[in-house]
Amino acid sequence: MTNAKKELLAIADSCVKCGICTPHCPTYTHTQNENESPRGRIALIQAWAGGNLNVTDKLFSHIDNCLLCRACEKACPAVVPYAKLIDDFRAQTHGEKSTSISVKLVKALSESKRMRGWIKSSLKFYQQKNLQKTARFLHLPKLFGLAELERLIPNNPSTKNLETYYPALAEVKGDIGLFVGCMGELLDFETVNAAIQVLTYIGFNVHLPETQVCCGALALHEGDTETAHKLAKENQIAFANKKLDAIVTIASGCGSTLQDYVPKVIDISHFLIQTNFDFSHVLKPLDTNIRLHSPCTLKNVMKTDKSVLKLLNQIPNANISSLPETVQCCGAAGNYSLKHEKMAKTLLNELLNTVLEKPADYLVSSNIGCALHIAAGLRERGENITVVHPIVLLAKQLR
Repeated sequence: MTNAKKELLAIADSCVKCGICTPHCPTYTHTQNENESPRGRIALIQAWAGGNLNVTDKLFSHIDNCLLCRACEKACPAVVPYAKLIDDFRAQTHGEKSTSISVKLVKALSESKRMRGWIKSSLKFYQQKNLQKTARFLHLPKLFGLAELERLIPNNPSTKNLETYYPALAEVKGDIGLFVGCMGELLDFETVNAAIQVLTYIGFNVHLPETQVCCGALALHEGDTETAHKLAKENQIAFANKKLDAIVTIASGCGSTLQDYVPKVIDISHFLIQTNFDFSHVLKPLDTNIRLHSPCTLKNVMKTDKSVLKLLNQIPNANISSLPETVQCCGAAGNYSLKHEKMAKTLLNELLNTVLEKPADYLVSSNIGCALHIAAGLRERGENITVVHPIVLLAKQLR
């Protein structure tokens, strides 16, 4: 038995199979299949690492169906590092299973700045020349195996470029590094721009290191530890400036991975709450209904989801209602919706049904993957609800 397998067994043995995790697991909730529960997956990994179970498509299927929402970790009395167990298993079996073209494309995009630049220009042409409508009418995305990826593309993504430094517009309180991730500038420039606007408005110099790269989450959760470690090293160097007071993230999926290897990482909403800046005096009233979605990575990993509500409550007249705790993962989960369409859509529809129980003009989410997935679902239902990051609403209301 290899040392890596011994380590897997040691981690797995810390699980006492009490089952407290099972009602918190989205896949178990919807399948009632023990193999689709956290303790079931741990038992499968134990059997494989102990030499009692061979690598098969069925084994991969059960492990790969995990969303890594980490709700089980939050509920676990034994504090089993479940995510590490799944990631380590995937690392040890990396290369033994096939990958779809859409997953390969997203991974390549996340790792190549040059490719993202080319895609940025192509998306503008694709949408402005009505090619998107034509392609969808002819079902071309589905024909080329890209339907689930193409549906996530937002309308009119920005083609603007970012500077590497934005000076404070008020008395300087400090310097922060802004992590925009691999997809922020490409698919969510509005949030990036809003973050810069708000941070400089209250007195922070904002640094965007040109050498920052993908956080490495996609590679890590695919079992490609070599690429994940390479990206982590590049980010450590990019944000090594000791004068930075914090490394602020605008996507909790990135933040939850980044915080494992870069110090001072904090979600932007939590950072703004910790500054004790009173936004209520500088924000215009917003007479609107807002539904608040808390991404799994924000509530289960970074554990700062309550700060978003505190921040939004400073907008005068805004009617904010959080989605109930009974709503589980939205189904986006990195590239999960590209690989597991049926389960991803099941979870999404459950969330959307809850959203639509009350009138809503906006749905707010702190993670780009969740936001794109939810926005696509709302478009497909013909619902006119705008999906935005909380910092976007804040920036829009600044006087």
